[in-house]
Amino acid sequence: MLRWRAGLAVLLLSSGPAVGESSVSPAPESTTVTIYHIDGVSTADLVHPDNPSSIQDEGLAFVTETREVDIPAGPAEIRFRGVASTMVPQTADIEGLPNGVLERNFDYDLLSPGSLLAKSIGETVHLVRTDAKTGKRTETPAIIRTGADGTMLEIDGKLEALRCSGLPEKLVFEKTPDGLTDTPTLSVRTNAPVAGHYKIKLSYIATGLSWSADYVAHVLPGGHALDLSGWLTLANFGSTGFGRIPVYTVAGRLNATGGDTPVHPWATHADLGCWPTDIDWATHNRLWMRLNGRFSETIQSVPLAAPGATETIVVTGSRIDPRQLGDYKLYALPEPTDMPAHETKQVQFMDLHHVPFDRVYTYMDGEGGADGGPARTVLRLHNTAEGGLGKPMPAGNFSVSENGPDGMPIFVGQAGVSDTPVGLPVEIALGTTVSVLVRRTVVDEATTGKGESARTRRTVAFDISNTRVETVAFELWEGLENGQLKVLSESAPHTEERGAAIWHLSLKPGEKMLVRISTESAD
Repeated sequence: MLRWRAGLAVLLLSSGPAVGESSVSPAPESTTVTIYHIDGVSTADLVHPDNPSSIQDEGLAFVTETREVDIPAGPAEIRFRGVASTMVPQTADIEGLPNGVLERNFDYDLLSPGSLLAKSIGETVHLVRTDAKTGKRTETPAIIRTGADGTMLEIDGKLEALRCSGLPEKLVFEKTPDGLTDTPTLSVRTNAPVAGHYKIKLSYIATGLSWSADYVAHVLPGGHALDLSGWLTLANFGSTGFGRIPVYTVAGRLNATGGDTPVHPWATHADLGCWPTDIDWATHNRLWMRLNGRFSETIQSVPLAAPGATETIVVTGSRIDPRQLGDYKLYALPEPTDMPAHETKQVQFMDLHHVPFDRVYTYMDGEGGADGGPARTVLRLHNTAEGGLGKPMPAGNFSVSENGPDGMPIFVGQAGVSDTPVGLPVEIALGTTVSVLVRRTVVDEATTGKGESARTRRTVAFDISNTRVETVAFELWEGLENGQLKVLSESAPHTEERGAAIWHLSLKPGEKMLVRISTESAD
């Protein structure tokens, strides 16, 4: 049986045995967090002060906690305090309880000035007033008679509205009312045959945690090798922080239904202004004031962390070796790290030197327009141990620099890469260059047949020129349209790779080369 509570919305269940004694696990003994990759999320999204709400809500993590708790015999309630604020209650799995779990509840009746008043009706508090002229403070016992929506106090047998005395005043509470918490709590009902001390493993999905990858490459003198560093950005948008815990990140696209939504608690707000006397109370709708500085002057309570943008970026240096996790790649941080609430931090997971690469100039037919255009500069790294890499590369952005004529580093381009396993090339497309140009001319074009049997034959001439002072490797690409296009004749041989016909050419300094291709495609 499962239930959870948010704000003042409470679902009452009557089935099951009565709850006897209770035990509290105040915090986990240890916690492990595994964070999954969200498709399309960049580091700029994670660190931007105005993060889109979708990023904050959709970040997905799997949290595993180890706890120790004393469980009494018979019906009892066990309360696990300090679970993640973005816990998805229906995904919780609890191992180690005797006789399993009879019922579980997710409690998040949020501690706020308003809820504190609502839960303290009939309780005695201390009303502290300060004389504005003398600064003298007086403290008087008062009984709360009404709650957040216009607070009435009983003082010496008389009723008085809060903040109607004309003096600065505040309420001081000696205790937190039962059922009110400043931290999310998962409670379970058990019926153990004997009392004992148990070690419990609690696992669940939580949202609001995410990660991204970025790479920084510097081309070394000579232009044939580069130094490469990789960084993971970890973001915690939740209100629960994690201190010095093992953290794992998973590369790959995990399938999810999208239905994993945490409980979104809302604070009970309080109207603490003195009541107006010249309005019709039968029709007046009092405004609910937001938690702000005015409340902090009026009610002394536990401060709450405000949700929203991440606050700081912490940078640490370390290296991470990926492990296989089924069809995914698991990156374990080499040492525990802290993930405070509303914080973004970066951890180095790759630090490689003198990684060889090939500089290739590519042109995809149709990309530069009907008349051709400049070729694109691509740095191609061979993702093998012999090629200096041999590591699965999580999707991310590459920033590339190289030394200019005076030896100073110059930024030369940036490109995104998809998840790349070992064995496949890593290609960094830096942009187009006027040093290698392609002129495209349609020599002949004719369509034969009708309907489904219609075919178009086209002959195209590509005039390629290299104005650089060194020999360049050039690739002419023609998409095969999922097998709908065939090469009929060509002036140079081609290979077929990644769904395209590719002509691999080498152009000497100042050389021009003409490539003529005839193709047939289905209309």
